[in-house]
Amino acid sequence: MTPGSYVVKNLASGDETPGVVKYATFWSACDEVVNPDDSVPLAGALNTPVGCLKHNDLLGDEATSAGVRAFLAS
Repeated sequence: MTPGSYVVKNLASGDETPGVVKYATFWSACDEVVNPDDSVPLAGALNTPVGCLKHNDLLGDEATSAGVRAFLAS
């Protein structure tokens, strides 16, 4: 998404975690794709730092996977 675009501006307006849905983020301080790293956590969500993993390494990380499964089961 383009910074400052219509989509980004509207996504950034209002409640970050609307409704009764539970939200979670799993993020890495070493993610080379998502920058800045501190843009990942959302107000009202379970925000879980997963250590120093590269972006695609999140997909195969067992601890991250276990965290996602635990969140979905809760």
